[in-house]
Amino acid sequence: MKKQAINLGRIGILLPLAFFIPFLNAFAGIASLILILMSQNYFSKLYGKPEIFKKSLMGAIIPIVANFVGGIIIAIAVGSAIFSISSGSGETPDVTQIVSLIFESGVAILGFIIILAGSIVGYYFFFQALKILAEESGVKQFRIAGLLYFIGAIGIIVFFLGSLVMIAGWIVHIVAYFSIHADENPIEEAV
Repeated sequence: MKKQAINLGRIGILLPLAFFIPFLNAFAGIASLILILMSQNYFSKLYGKPEIFKKSLMGAIIPIVANFVGGIIIAIAVGSAIFSISSGSGETPDVTQIVSLIFESGVAILGFIIILAGSIVGYYFFFQALKILAEESGVKQFRIAGLLYFIGAIGIIVFFLGSLVMIAGWIVHIVAYFSIHADENPIEEAV
């Protein structure tokens, strides 16, 4: 079971590299998330720690819901701005007028805040799951990767510099999956 968890995790953590391949990029993120969650599920069963999977699942669900809700709110703000422009004097508005109409009411800003807050909370749960996995597996890079993801999510507030920290976390996460060993003796499996 540990070998399955490791293999699913390795494939899942490397799958975002397929993002650069046309036609696969949309599916790479979804497949990666599913494979990582399956890996976390196997690890939680292997170590008898269901909170590994539960926290990983919460870390995945919260940002998805926040992105959906925030996206709807932003779409409402953009729609109202388009409606305001179309019912105007007939002049063609410039970009600054469009942007000011979108952000004027604060609705779009609220949508972005919801998306950002969901991302921070989601990565916090994922950090907690990776911290438990690091304690159980003995591979400390899992904790470091989770911490970098969480710090990166907070750092996105500052001109999206947190995305660089999140990329570093992803690299450490790759190293963690390739540092963990199956510890299963093939002779014992054959008997």
